[in-house]
Amino acid sequence: MRGLALFVLLFLAVVAQVTVAPLFPVAGAVPDLVLLTLCLAAAFAGPSPVMVMTPVGAVMLGMLSDRGAGLLLLAYLPVVVIRALLEDVPLPLGQAGKTWLTMLGSGLAARTVLAVGAMLAGAPTMLGPLVWQVLLPGVFIDAVLLLSFYVPLRLAGLRGASFAATRGRYFASL
Repeated sequence: MRGLALFVLLFLAVVAQVTVAPLFPVAGAVPDLVLLTLCLAAAFAGPSPVMVMTPVGAVMLGMLSDRGAGLLLLAYLPVVVIRALLEDVPLPLGQAGKTWLTMLGSGLAARTVLAVGAMLAGAPTMLGPLVWQVLLPGVFIDAVLLLSFYVPLRLAGLRGASFAATRGRYFASL
């Protein structure tokens, strides 16, 4: 049941990313609702759902937008990597701190990957406007949206899940 709820949430985020998010640009950036959904799932659901949701979200967004699913997958994979690294780093970070750092790091990485993909496809290479009109405003609006969703979820009683993945084993009988 939880898996179905996460799939529906991801589907709604993808549809809103294509239809609603372009209506609210900040400078040259729009909020990345799929990235926000993945970061919130990393905070509250754990590693396994996020590892499934990342490629599914990239494929769904690739089908509904003009971007390639492979490029979107490369853009959204840092959510899993950064969150796993933050789980293993011995820093005194709480759940909120790990979620914020995941959102900031993966937001910068995702927008950078998408910008490099656009530049390779023929967009002009202008690094100054890219940083000041796309990267920084995009990360800012994502951080504001994260705050507006994370705090009510915590106040509603949701507790953060550990992002420590279970280690796989090799079975000779398989």
